[in-house]
Amino acid sequence: MTEIFAHRGSKGTHPENTMPAFLEAVRVGADGIELDVQLSKDGVPVVIHDDKVNRTTNGSGLVCELTLKELKKLDAHQGYRKRFAALFKKTKIPTLQEVLQTLNKYPLILNIELKTDTYDYPGIEEKVLELCRKNTGNLTFLFCSFNVETLKRLRELDSEIKLSAITGLEFEEALAQKNSLRLDSINPPFKIRNIDDFSGVPTRCWTANQDKQIEALFDENVLGFMTDFPEKAVVLRKKKKQIALLLPK
Repeated sequence: MTEIFAHRGSKGTHPENTMPAFLEAVRVGADGIELDVQLSKDGVPVVIHDDKVNRTTNGSGLVCELTLKELKKLDAHQGYRKRFAALFKKTKIPTLQEVLQTLNKYPLILNIELKTDTYDYPGIEEKVLELCRKNTGNLTFLFCSFNVETLKRLRELDSEIKLSAITGLEFEEALAQKNSLRLDSINPPFKIRNIDDFSGVPTRCWTANQDKQIEALFDENVLGFMTDFPEKAVVLRKKKKQIALLLPK
């Protein structure tokens, strides 16, 4: 069954990478949640996508130059959709620990992206793995990054965890590492999700939001995909199953 991952939570309907977005993904029945982790100035893993807080909060500056206390003073409901400001007042940037402690009662796949492609945060791999081990509950984990060095460090720290390399259109480096890193999948853009060059390597692609895109992924039996609209994807999958049951065998 093709896995449905709520991209930064239900990003299309809720402020991305926040607790309301993650709980909405749980409510609609997503198989997993994709989220992004960086380190605050004082070394705390926090869940936010951009290197700067400008786009998604009412603050400004680099995440790595703000302490957790300073980050917690910001409102994280701003985003690029003005309606978030009215619907989700006082929504905060969550720490990874807060997210894990909230979600670990649910049987979810947590796809954790370590955002080290711009700032290679020292020690982020150890901190993320330690928090996940202490707060596993019903969660299973998939760790991913654009940064192959991060994936190497994760593999050195744990020989059993699932790793996935995120790529843009240039995927050759990730593909070259698939055996040494024992990659569970490669996460390419939607447009190159199933090209022959992947040589049968499973893909979890990003980001499919249109009905036709989502339906194509189900038809192709892609391992998984990220979507800003997990409820839509879940509904489309249910419809496809119902149609399949009605077809003659």
